[in-house]
Amino acid sequence: MASIKQIETFQSKYLRMAGFVEFVQQVLKLFTAFRDSGEQGVSQLPTKVETVYTSFSGSVTAVDDAYKLSRASDYTQQIADEDDRRDNLYKQLVNMLKMFKRFNYDTEKKEAATYLWNIVKKYNVDVNENYSEESGKLQQMLQELTTDAQAELRTAKLGIENIITQLNTANEQVRTLMSYRNDERMQIEKAALANARNEADQAYCTLVLSLNAAAVMDDDAHRFDELISQVNELIKYFRQYVLPKPGKKDED
Repeated sequence: MASIKQIETFQSKYLRMAGFVEFVQQVLKLFTAFRDSGEQGVSQLPTKVETVYTSFSGSVTAVDDAYKLSRASDYTQQIADEDDRRDNLYKQLVNMLKMFKRFNYDTEKKEAATYLWNIVKKYNVDVNENYSEESGKLQQMLQELTTDAQAELRTAKLGIENIITQLNTANEQVRTLMSYRNDERMQIEKAALANARNEADQAYCTLVLSLNAAAVMDDDAHRFDELISQVNELIKYFRQYVLPKPGKKDED
C-alpha cells in the first residue's frame, strides 16, 4: 500500500509578521482553489474539514485586517499635513536667506543672512528624508537659531522671527503627533494583532490536522495529494527563503 501524503509540520509562529500574514493567505488560497474545484457551490472538502476551513478563513481575514490597522493610524494624515507645512516653511526660510545673501547694497543684512545660513547649512536638512530624521535635525537647527544670542540679533535684523517661530511650531507638532501615534496605537493595535495572529496560527494547525486526518480516513487515498503537495511546496519555500535564520536580527 502506497504511503499517504501528509502536510508537513511547520512552525509558522516563527515567521515575522509580514511573512506570517502572507503564508496563511497563500494557504487559504490553495485550500479555496481545491474546495471550489468541483461542481459550482459544492465544497470538495469533507464536512469536518469544511468547518475548520471556514474558521481558518475568518482568522486569516482578521489577522490581515489587524496587520493593516497596525500599519496605519488616524494620525498618519495629520503627520503628513504638518510635515508638508514645515517643509514649505523650511524652503521659505532657505530662499529668504539666499535672497538676503545677495544684498550687496546692504552689507549688514548680507552679513546677517550669511551668519544664519551657515547655521542652517550645518544641519543639512533634507525634506525628503523620514519624519524622525528631519524632526531631529530641525529641532537642533531651531534650537541654535533661537538660543544663540548672535543668531537672534541677526534674525531680528532680517525680520524673519515669524517664519522661524512657525517652523518650530510645525516641527514640534509633527514630533508630538508621532509620539501620540506611537504611544497610543502600539499598545492597543499590537495587542490586537498578537491575538489575531495567535488565533490564525491555531486555526492553521487545526486545518492541517483535519486534512491530514481526512487523507488517512478517505476512501480515495490520493484524493488530497495535489493539495497536500502544493501546501508542502509552500512550506518548503517559506522555510528556505522567508523564515528568519538563526542569529539574524528581527527587523519587525
